[in-house]
Amino acid sequence: MNDEEIGKALLNLNSGTSAGAPDPRQLPAKMLQHERGRIQLLTGLTILLWLVAAAGVFFVVYVAIWHMYPKQHKLMRDAALGNVPVEEIVALQAIHFQVLDLCTRVVAAAFVALTLAALCTVLLVLVSRRITLRQINTQLAEISEQLRQLQHPAPDQSHRPPF
Repeated sequence: MNDEEIGKALLNLNSGTSAGAPDPRQLPAKMLQHERGRIQLLTGLTILLWLVAAAGVFFVVYVAIWHMYPKQHKLMRDAALGNVPVEEIVALQAIHFQVLDLCTRVVAAAFVALTLAALCTVLLVLVSRRITLRQINTQLAEISEQLRQLQHPAPDQSHRPPF
């Protein structure tokens, strides 16, 4: 059931002429079922993107603090003392720049994931608000129908005793 069918069913709820639409009492359940898949997909995508962003940041922090900085510090100390040949210093510096390049790319990917996660979070809030408003509209339509029925009781119920 798409959005147009739901809208038509809600409009025809009051008139009682639902051209091929489902039973109005089943409309809220069908609406929830229709949106449930979208919400689950968006929720899963949002969680995944937040986790990817966090993993990227933690990866860079881990590599920098426990691997890159100590090795660079040791290389600088050994180079100052003259314990490392120049060729080895150049080779190690090239490796360090490759690690730095990798960390820069991971930070950029984490930033993209973070931006997409924020966007998905906003979309998730908007979709859930839309669903809530649809539920409220459906409930209001049902209340309106019940009030109409109370104002104009059916002929067989008007002669019934109150007990």
